[in-house]
Amino acid sequence: MNLLSYLNRELAGKSDENLELISVICSVADSTVDIAMDTRVTGLKQIRGSANEINVQGEEVQMLDQIANKSLIDSLSKNSSCAGYASEEIDEPLIFNQSSRFMVVADPLDGSSNISVNMPIGTIFGIIRNTDYGVSSFNKSGRYYISAGYSLYGPSDIFVICVNNKVSEFTLDPKKKEYQLSRDDIKVPRTGSVYSINEGNFISWEDNIKKWVLNNKNPTGSSSKRKTLRYVGSLVADAHRTLINGGIFAYPPDKSQPEGKLRLMYEANPLALLFTSAGGNAVSIDKEILDIEPENFHQRTPLILGSKDDIDDFLNFTTSGRSSFKETPGISPIFKWNKINIAKLRSRLGLSRSRFGKKVGVTRGTVLRWESGDVSPNLSNNKALDSIYLSTRKELLKNPLDT
Repeated sequence: MNLLSYLNRELAGKSDENLELISVICSVADSTVDIAMDTRVTGLKQIRGSANEINVQGEEVQMLDQIANKSLIDSLSKNSSCAGYASEEIDEPLIFNQSSRFMVVADPLDGSSNISVNMPIGTIFGIIRNTDYGVSSFNKSGRYYISAGYSLYGPSDIFVICVNNKVSEFTLDPKKKEYQLSRDDIKVPRTGSVYSINEGNFISWEDNIKKWVLNNKNPTGSSSKRKTLRYVGSLVADAHRTLINGGIFAYPPDKSQPEGKLRLMYEANPLALLFTSAGGNAVSIDKEILDIEPENFHQRTPLILGSKDDIDDFLNFTTSGRSSFKETPGISPIFKWNKINIAKLRSRLGLSRSRFGKKVGVTRGTVLRWESGDVSPNLSNNKALDSIYLSTRKELLKNPLDT
């Protein structure tokens, strides 16, 4: 099954919004195919090495950074469903069509310092609904991302996408220049045998981070198992291994970068959506990544992502567990919706899954996955369910928390 067929299956219903979302995802995918082709001939085309420029992040720009960024801009600017684009390679977001439905954020070429030594690199992206009809739509927490994904350019070139809280992987057929489904409905294992962190920064970490690292090497407690260190130095590569095999990837703050190194909008939020949708988690030491309200387009953050049990173990060392997590004020839903009370609400309203999904703003397939317990509603879904429940003005059911 190719990518377009998969998206048509997962975003069934053929609503205008779904068709436009498919179009934007395909525009990004087409760009990554072109980037993949370029990465295979960097030496022959003489496009590896520095472009002799410094980006807004204060980082040296590689020639392939510029090529990848231009490819995404060219593709998305021609798509009438894409309102704008922001990336770490440009100072301010670009607006193509202010009234269109979707915005795209991207790290056009993650790990570009690996190009000259032929190591894995990738592209990370997220898609945001254009709620404010302008640049301010970009300044939203990760809860507003409706899709995200990445491409990994390595031994084979792959495209991983999250739609409707479901994560799947596609492998590029270089002859057809087309992505074919290779892993459907990926789930992060509850725990893994690998931890991934740049131990070259050990001396700059806080003591609790050091203790966690040392415990991975020589664990205390009879039930603990020693973990193996694996660190590629390419975020996409390390994240993909963690997504498939489980374990944990950590880029914590240090003395030189107390706010963290990785970009919230372009790297952390898209990966956090992927991992949470696949049953894992992503945090920034003291809160969920998806709950961070950005203060600027190029904001940085610590990023720890991976298997749920391994994230919990990390938090036990660094924050004394989840109880110390900061709650983002003013955005929490009233009720926590689960498969039982979602099904009960739909039944009492007398709606089919398709009609109920339209009311909430999701597809029939998503409602089915909620009711089967495969995935849970995200924050914006919870708030939409709250609104539907409260707007009935009838005692359809007790407080959903009572079920």
